[in-house]
Amino acid sequence: MKLSNNHLKELIRLKQKKYRELEGKVLVEGYRLIEQLHKNEIEIEEIFISNQKKYDWKKITCGKVFFAEQWQLEKFGSTKAPSNIAGLVKIKTVPIKEKRFLLYLDQIKEPGNLGTIIRTATGAGISGIVISPDCCEIFNPKVIRASMGTVFSFPIEIHDQEWLKKQESKIIATTMENAENLFELQKFNDDIILVLGSEADGISKKIIEIADHKIKIPVSNKIESLNVSVSAGICIYFLKDLQS
Repeated sequence: MKLSNNHLKELIRLKQKKYRELEGKVLVEGYRLIEQLHKNEIEIEEIFISNQKKYDWKKITCGKVFFAEQWQLEKFGSTKAPSNIAGLVKIKTVPIKEKRFLLYLDQIKEPGNLGTIIRTATGAGISGIVISPDCCEIFNPKVIRASMGTVFSFPIEIHDQEWLKKQESKIIATTMENAENLFELQKFNDDIILVLGSEADGISKKIIEIADHKIKIPVSNKIESLNVSVSAGICIYFLKDLQS
């Protein structure tokens, strides 16, 4: 089936956050990403392809397949070098069922960082991620790409700081002020919530005040701090190893 101009206009609208939220759908680009969603049993409603010979697209289960011109894919694509294949996916989050090891992200604005953290959390096998309402959009195309599609299958919820106050888990906040060295912590058996904030603003004071522990990753005096996604990876894997 050929991609019509009317359908193309509908897809172009999905480049804007308000229409993604209104339609409850988002476009994903690239064969590797679409293949990964297929492996994770994420439903792909439609596929758009401009080069039928380049990919083994017939093995991807989806609702409809549209054959498009490359310029059409470029019209609704979100990258500088749009792929020859894209998919339309329904926006759907997975609820958190366990609270053994949760990650709380406060004011993370950069989509690439959020996506990388989601991918890392998935790889580490923690229980889930909670993000503050002022974080960037979960289903921003950059988040989807950086997470390699794991944003569709990993447990993620949105809650404000009041949610944190109600939790029985130990809250571990990352900060450079009056904090313990991460690598000097002892083994523990508590359920935990690891809190990370943006590089620009860090964690809000209200969260710092309710934290059970404050930790830092020691760095040389040549830099002020690490990228938040790098910090997340170090903290997640080290704390998970300590958690008995």
